[in-house]
Amino acid sequence: MVSKDSCILITSSSQEKVKKIALSAYDRLKERGFNVFPDSFLAERMVDVDPVCSEITVELILVYGGDGTILKTFKNWKNIPILGINCGRVGFLSEIKPEELDEALDKIERNDFFTEFYSALAVSTKAFPTISAANDVVVTSDKIGQIISLKVQVNDKYLYTVNGDGLVISTCVGSSAYSLSAGGSLIMPNVDAFSLVPICPFSRRIVPLVISSDVELIITNLSNYRAGHVIVDGATYYSLGHGESITVQKSTDKIGFLRFSDSYVERVKDKLLKYDPDDFDE
Repeated sequence: MVSKDSCILITSSSQEKVKKIALSAYDRLKERGFNVFPDSFLAERMVDVDPVCSEITVELILVYGGDGTILKTFKNWKNIPILGINCGRVGFLSEIKPEELDEALDKIERNDFFTEFYSALAVSTKAFPTISAANDVVVTSDKIGQIISLKVQVNDKYLYTVNGDGLVISTCVGSSAYSLSAGGSLIMPNVDAFSLVPICPFSRRIVPLVISSDVELIITNLSNYRAGHVIVDGATYYSLGHGESITVQKSTDKIGFLRFSDSYVERVKDKLLKYDPDDFDE
């Protein structure tokens, strides 16, 4: 059951057309009795409406945008179910289209839905606090097109050294994104595992792996003259010097989704196998 007492409306900050659609949704939510708080991008377009603040207890988040907007939402609002309304391109993480909102709200009011929560990654170093990643962690060279050497350990045991463009460590959520493009496998939601995918390795013997989420990964930069960048859900957080390491393991944080259908296979067919970039605007 989702309470109408506290939900928030998140939008893509850069797209005016998305803000207009979300403003219309705000009015429809209010008409149905939802106590809804807009994000700052919407609130600045409204009169006498304060944006959501961190002190508010939230039970549902409606996100108008694409998968990137959903990941940005996770940075500030963890362990809360998200209803993704796709205004982006593929929208693999989204559940509905904007024109399907009223039908979705009918189902929410009838309690005709379920929620899914997936494990995130915890990324830590000796010098910086731990960061949670819902999608992936990418370690790459600070110079595009130049090789970096990364030692990979699993539970303190040496696995291999990647000499190449870098490494992607993804959750099951992120397995449909960069990890898949780099040669990794999709991981179905009911499999509690992570994906370890080298990016353009120099040796073909350095292969992708699907590993249990219970392991601890240690990634060390062995390059003498090449610093590494650590990118968490698309944002660069760390610079990794020679001999420096990051630790990646299962986080206590989770990313949640509100769903009306549990067919992951249908989502793959409709949103990945039929995807045509010419069908979408920038």
